[in-house]
Amino acid sequence: MFIFEFNFITIKVIRLKAMKQRPYRKKKVVQEDFDKLTDYDSRRDMYYFHRRLKKVLDVIPKDKSIKILDFGGGSGLFSLELRERGYSNMHLVDASLSQCRQAREKRLKNVYVGDENYVIRHFEEGTFDFILMCDVIEHLERPVNTLLKIRKVLKLHGLLFITYPNPLWFPILNFLGDITLKLKGKDNKIHLEKIRKKLGSNFILKSHEGCMLVSMLPKPILRFFEYIEALIPSRIRRKVCILNVAVLEKNVD
Repeated sequence: MFIFEFNFITIKVIRLKAMKQRPYRKKKVVQEDFDKLTDYDSRRDMYYFHRRLKKVLDVIPKDKSIKILDFGGGSGLFSLELRERGYSNMHLVDASLSQCRQAREKRLKNVYVGDENYVIRHFEEGTFDFILMCDVIEHLERPVNTLLKIRKVLKLHGLLFITYPNPLWFPILNFLGDITLKLKGKDNKIHLEKIRKKLGSNFILKSHEGCMLVSMLPKPILRFFEYIEALIPSRIRRKVCILNVAVLEKNVD
């Protein structure tokens, strides 16, 4: 009887660990959730958006003719901002038909409904100089597999720009989702170091930083926290700030 109970508990623990490693939501469910957001931009936290945009502009090559992929680009706000700054060779791919429709309403060109599998079918290897995934990776069903597929269409030494919410903040972010102050359901807690190990030598980490201590507050308070943020060592910022920003470079095969 004791042995049976021990084995049962062991099996149960193994099953719980397996469950813990599964994605929070399937790709189809994420797609359906974003399809329901028919006016996504009206619900955006614009301070959060502009903090991410600044990070994009800090690292994107200055050559305005480069080929850019906005993967998981949603309603196209990042692509729109880049177009207004002179970047003309852009492509946006998103799994949500509703989000792509909103992107096309901004008169963006080269907007496609699809996922990472669509990308590797539709574009040749080594097509893009710069790929951005702004708050996308945490929604992916299989983040590592997706990054490896996206890598195929990135040029050698091309840059992959990623932002994602700090896992430390997930309880608060999920609470805000529950009370409709943000999109409900951040899928995966992203730990970049674990993902990098699985990616192996396919990418070189160029930079990894944390930014933004607070959001959705009056501007003077936000500016005060930006001042405090600048005083915090970068290693600590990665651990405590709401947003993580990483830049990966495609390495040789």
